[in-house]
Amino acid sequence: MHTFLRAVGFSKYKSRKQLEKVYRAILNSPNRKIVTSISVDTSLIQFEKDFGDSIGLCLIGEYDINSALSIEHCFPYIKGDSYMQFDRIALSKKSDTESYLGACDDYSLDEPVVFYLQNIADYAKSKWFNYSNRSFNEIKLSALSVSGTIILGINKDVKQPSFGSQLKKIHDSFAGGPSSEGLEDLENLTLDHLEAAAHIASRIRKEDLLSIIDTSLIPTGFEFDHYLVVGTILKVTEATNHFTGELVYNLLIEATDFIINVAINSLDLQGEPKEGRRFRGEIWLQGHVKI
Repeated sequence: MHTFLRAVGFSKYKSRKQLEKVYRAILNSPNRKIVTSISVDTSLIQFEKDFGDSIGLCLIGEYDINSALSIEHCFPYIKGDSYMQFDRIALSKKSDTESYLGACDDYSLDEPVVFYLQNIADYAKSKWFNYSNRSFNEIKLSALSVSGTIILGINKDVKQPSFGSQLKKIHDSFAGGPSSEGLEDLENLTLDHLEAAAHIASRIRKEDLLSIIDTSLIPTGFEFDHYLVVGTILKVTEATNHFTGELVYNLLIEATDFIINVAINSLDLQGEPKEGRRFRGEIWLQGHVKI
């Protein structure tokens, strides 16, 4: 059973037997069906069915040479609203299943942000046709959560760009090689960052951390694509799972320069989500890469 099924409105489904009706509904009337060859005698098939606005379940399976279908695994999803652009998005296959992890750079963190690839069949098709050597640069990010809390927003200078966006600007200025202007900007940003760190260190003695740090994206647990996020809510949309009747919130949040659609069951969210407030919770990060 997938831990994050409840995030898209299947909180009462605790066994594979209970999910049989759901699987049949997906196979009988998918919203999207993609078939592609992955070897001479095997085809990969991806079924997707929306059970509400932007939320649903995906089945990944294989057809053999005798047209026998075997389902390998299933995962819930929420669709992202819009594409974000990065210098490079790297994809790699997981060893145990026909699934992939991706990574994109975050200039405010010391390591890439890792996500679970949603459009598996699209990427498998690109590999089969030898398109995988192309660079991928655009992605829609989304996430599922089974535990979250709404916290108040904080006042901040909206005119002041984030550390990550400033660092990206400097990185772009080095595209044609190091320049004295770029080096000076980097030195000034480093000094500003050290000064801000010292200021935070003095405030943390008498203030709560969440009143100082507005957003964050921190890896958590043993899974590379799981994070603890604090993000500012930009938009709140309600989606009802038409199969179960459960209410799911679609929260568009901004966290460390990332725009992410987060799906969470109303049963698992503490507080009332509103624009300007913040969402804090553990998420499973997903991505739909433009291929």
